[in-house]
Amino acid sequence: MKKVLFICQANIGRSQIAEAFYNHYSKGKYAISAGVDDVGEKYNFTPTPHVFEVMSEKGIDITGQKIKPLNQEIIDEIDEIVVLCSSEIVPEYIKNSSKKVIYNEILDPYQRSYEELRQIRDEIEALVLKMIASQDS
Repeated sequence: MKKVLFICQANIGRSQIAEAFYNHYSKGKYAISAGVDDVGEKYNFTPTPHVFEVMSEKGIDITGQKIKPLNQEIIDEIDEIVVLCSSEIVPEYIKNSSKKVIYNEILDPYQRSYEELRQIRDEIEALVLKMIASQDS
């Protein structure tokens, strides 16, 4: 199984969801997530509670996950990078990385309704399942 890094702007929603789904479906700890912006202190180092709730609806507990800022050390440990935010905010060292970088801009779930957040969650789940299926074939 490939080690994957999921990146979004703040690591409080999209990338946390993707990390949880990837690790859940691959039955391991193959994914990590990180944010371009270092906002850990601002959010007490935890993803938004709404993300906890919509993931629990899928039977996945992510309450132990912490916000992680993007850094070179994380990149050195992975095989593939999946960017879930605008490619414009991604640092040059990601764009120029020797790792495979996949861009899938997904709507930011921050301050969205539960219905919108569930749609975003389901879009990320479909992306992750497609990634895992392509690795298995």
